[in-house]
Amino acid sequence: MRIIAATSHAPSSLGNLIAAPYLGALSLFAGAALRRDISLEEAADLLDADEGTFGGAHFDTLAWLLEVRAFSSPALTLVMPEPGRIEGLVGGPQAVMAALAGGQALTVGDGVHASHQLTIASPRYEGATTLDLVRTNVPGTSTHVAGSEAAHARERLYRALSGSHERLREYDMIPEEPVRPDALPKGWVLIEPPRGMPATHAHAARLAGRVVSLAEAGITQATTSGEPSAQRALEELRFLAREGRAVLAQTLSYASPWSTAL
Repeated sequence: MRIIAATSHAPSSLGNLIAAPYLGALSLFAGAALRRDISLEEAADLLDADEGTFGGAHFDTLAWLLEVRAFSSPALTLVMPEPGRIEGLVGGPQAVMAALAGGQALTVGDGVHASHQLTIASPRYEGATTLDLVRTNVPGTSTHVAGSEAAHARERLYRALSGSHERLREYDMIPEEPVRPDALPKGWVLIEPPRGMPATHAHAARLAGRVVSLAEAGITQATTSGEPSAQRALEELRFLAREGRAVLAQTLSYASPWSTAL
């Protein structure tokens, strides 16, 4: 397995890789370790790899994995919020603002009861390539468990794309083509699906990551365009980005068999 950052050298083949926010990669590999598809040590080594340059100096990945494994019903829920859409976030205003600024958060819980939330800190200096994780403890807060909905993710994405495929090509957006490292949104990585990830989930996550990456780039272009069709394009692209984020949250989150029980 590989984790490839935006600054990494592109491999010869990108077709199998999933474009995902870093906290989504953290959730995916942690979930694989919790299912015992890979070891905790392997998951920590992959997430802390020198090429990835993630995690920062104040986050011990292996210690965190051990803590989560000790929960009776571990649940990892990726949240990809946007202004006005913050469902799934926990914690106070500071944690919510951090999640919005980074476009991602990971709610960690024991069943439906949250323990803490991870967010990405602001870069410590211009051009920094290390992502520092910030932990906000929220013991006992009730939360939604997105990983329990993964079985329906692919159908949701297909419905979103069914009426937009031709329009996507008009915007020169082709979801079938892989995302290159230099085209990743800020705070995202490319990852190989870990052992044990169902093929249908991997396919849905792969396609959703491409859709979000392409839609976000298209939104930036449409926002600066003065053409009359730009507003319609913005609405369609924002819808696709929103649906793609929801599917990524479902497929990259983890829910133990008992984590949705009260």
